[in-house]
Amino acid sequence: MATGFIQYVQDTFFNTVLPISYETTRLLPDSLLFGTGLLSIVTYQTPMMFLFLTVALSFVASNLITSSVNTFIPQTMTPATISPQCYTGLFSTTPMRLRLSMLKELDDPCSGFPNPSMFILASFIFYCIGGVLQQADVLAQLGDDFKAKMPTICVLSSLILISFTVYLLKFGCSGFLTIMFSVGAGALFGGVLSILYSTIFGQESINILGLPLFVRRDETGQPLYICAAKERA
Repeated sequence: MATGFIQYVQDTFFNTVLPISYETTRLLPDSLLFGTGLLSIVTYQTPMMFLFLTVALSFVASNLITSSVNTFIPQTMTPATISPQCYTGLFSTTPMRLRLSMLKELDDPCSGFPNPSMFILASFIFYCIGGVLQQADVLAQLGDDFKAKMPTICVLSSLILISFTVYLLKFGCSGFLTIMFSVGAGALFGGVLSILYSTIFGQESINILGLPLFVRRDETGQPLYICAAKERA
């Protein structure tokens, strides 16, 4: 009976859980664009709108970098040598295998550097981390429960990047060095956008956690009023 249960668990993992996880990972770039766009419309909040803008700009930036790199370094991979798992989007079940993806015109797994999916994911993650780091003072004022959010975010982000790296290596979508450089380029792009938004539009534009932002009265030049204690009878 124990052997049958173990076999059932193995079959469930390899035939159900693993294929679903592969498909979820492959659709991640499209999901980020669609998800952030939907959240920005539904919530109508400034941070969500800037988050959607960041993801959209990362698509364009990846394509621009790819075009520049291909000018000096020709492509070494061809569509015939690329696994279907390296392409984002949905594929039809017809023999023509039509592809539906919001990244279809910008995502080219044959490009070499950067890996488009990893660049987009790294930009998204490090934009979020950059926004939280810029609000470290607020988190410190709110207590230990809120301060614990930062380590949690870093650990989860690392696990996501490692999992995605394993996926890309497993299907031969990119080499290890290309993936690492894509992470670095995406981290730089997302971090710079986070700083740029907060500098131009203020802290509220990157407040993706919805934290209460504190304002020092002595820095704004506004008077600080203190209510007087009631006199005892």
